Amino acid sequence: MKKFLALTLALIMSLSIAACGGNNGGQSNAPADNSSNTTPVQTPSSGSAEFTIIMANNGTTDLENPQNVGCYKFKELVEERSGGRIAVELHIAGALGGAREVVEGVQLGTITMGDIENGPMDSFVPSSALWNLPYLFSSLEEIHAIQASDIGKNIQAGFEAVGIKHLSFNDGGFRYFTNSKRPLTTVSDFKGLKIRVMESPIYISMVESMGASAVPMAFSELYTGLQQGTVDGQENPLDLIYAQSYFEVQDYLSLSEHLYYPRQHIINLDFYNSLPEDLQTLVQECSIEACEYQNEYFVEYTAKMLDVLKEKGMEVSDFDKVSAQEATKGIWANYYDMIGNGDAAAGEEIVNRIASGEFQ
Repeated sequence: MKKFLALTLALIMSLSIAACGGNNGGQSNAPADNSSNTTPVQTPSSGSAEFTIIMANNGTTDLENPQNVGCYKFKELVEERSGGRIAVELHIAGALGGAREVVEGVQLGTITMGDIENGPMDSFVPSSALWNLPYLFSSLEEIHAIQASDIGKNIQAGFEAVGIKHLSFNDGGFRYFTNSKRPLTTVSDFKGLKIRVMESPIYISMVESMGASAVPMAFSELYTGLQQGTVDGQENPLDLIYAQSYFEVQDYLSLSEHLYYPRQHIINLDFYNSLPEDLQTLVQECSIEACEYQNEYFVEYTAKMLDVLKEKGMEVSDFDKVSAQEATKGIWANYYDMIGNGDAAAGEEIVNRIASGEFQ
């Protein structure tokens, strides 16, 4: 598997160099939800293709990042298996906008397809708020089982009401707390800390329920805020903690895994329906396969990132997730109505099924 992944990454890098005129695919200093000052890595479509999929993500320019690996895998599979009938143009690193702009573009058809995290999704499909609940999920294996169940399929089906076909889920992983003051091993350690969060009610409520002060701050200002002590800590996935060099201004990394960070392949519904039936099936199957490939790669990548952050000097500590779940559990009820598509009782039943361990 490792040898195969290495060969795939080599292919990806060569494609990127050809497309960018020698760009080395290094880390981006732009946040994943900020589309300014990013350079698209594109691969041109064939003039003989019957259909062209313009596919965008809003991640980094690091071609070893699992999101980019998955997108290039999708392109490879679709173009090969369609015999050139479908071409895929990739625009990574926010070249076509941030997460919300990509979703809106897919909805309008100005962007054919996106690989986007869950951040803005509940504004379009309320039931996708399920993925935002803190400390509801225990492992990636459990999450994959939920996504394959009636719960996941119903969330996917909800996208069609807003003009989008949800093709498949893939992993952005869990999010982790870092700070410059002390190791965080239990909820009581958060007392007195100032933690930067996105301007999101659920993120603010989560941090405050754990005893810290939540400080909403733009991503572009975060490094400086950490450096100057405006905030003591922050939370993000491991790949962004590394890509944004937070290890330079944060000493402690806690394995809090407080929120799951799903991504998904979404495609404009009208475009999907315009494809011949055989190509619809092909696109769906290639998306699922590419996401499964990305998920497998993600596990190795995450382990590598953790080792790299330790090498950069960060002290990594385990975390008492039970204490955190008890502290944040009261937040869940605020989202039952959304999760149940207007039926709070149905939303509560879904959450209780997961919390009971049904999918573990």
